[in-house]
Amino acid sequence: MGDIWIPIFIFIIGLTIGSFLNVCIYRIPRSDTSIYSPRRSFCPECSQSIKFYDNIPLLSYLFLRGKCRYCQAKISVLYPIVEFVTAALYLVIYYQFGTTLYFLHAIFFVSVLIPIAFIDAQHYIIPNALSLTGLGLGLGIVCIISYQSKDIDYLKMRLIGFVAGGLVIWLIGFIGSAIMRKKAMGMGDVKLMAIIGLYLGALPELLMVIGLSAFSGAVIGTLLIATGKKDRKSPIPYGPFIAGAAVVVLLWGDPLWKEYLQLAGWN
Repeated sequence: MGDIWIPIFIFIIGLTIGSFLNVCIYRIPRSDTSIYSPRRSFCPECSQSIKFYDNIPLLSYLFLRGKCRYCQAKISVLYPIVEFVTAALYLVIYYQFGTTLYFLHAIFFVSVLIPIAFIDAQHYIIPNALSLTGLGLGLGIVCIISYQSKDIDYLKMRLIGFVAGGLVIWLIGFIGSAIMRKKAMGMGDVKLMAIIGLYLGALPELLMVIGLSAFSGAVIGTLLIATGKKDRKSPIPYGPFIAGAAVVVLLWGDPLWKEYLQLAGWN
């Protein structure tokens, strides 16, 4: 396969996986469906099964002009966004890591983070199904990389990251709840940070994720309050900010950390 076809192939795979992630995002939070049943995608408004030619990632949304072929109900723009974001991240990961085990490690990671972020943003929950899937995939690929590279320290640091990530975010939530006298952090966030520690390691990766997610959450939360879309008592899901920060650290963590050390005068 020529060099030009590899990124094209990876982008198409990303679109396909993104389409599946849309199924997860819609179905997992709902008790009347599962990712296995019904087998075919359907319109949420008229329940009509969607033909294969109307279910082509990204293209079908454009061809149908964002409307159901049968009832003309609007199709959420989140569907093509998820597909494109997944494909774009797969492409960036390919250029970052090449076709290595670290490539698989990274696409597993973002493929878990994307539905977690969108589900938490819409429903304020992080389902156990996704947390357990992320844990299983992460543990498996970390063990394979450690065995293949004969680097037991790699596995140790990931396991330390798993424990530290969960404990740190639980402690932050506990202190926050005590100060604000209301629940500040859900257990879903604790499990999410534990998974991030498993994939990325303990230090400095966890510190960067916590710092970036806190900063971005504060900025977006302030903007939402300032524009009247939220008030000070409105819940704001933290999962999307943690997931976004984790992707940034996954892709650009090393140069960002070096830049921070230089700015702080520690390097």
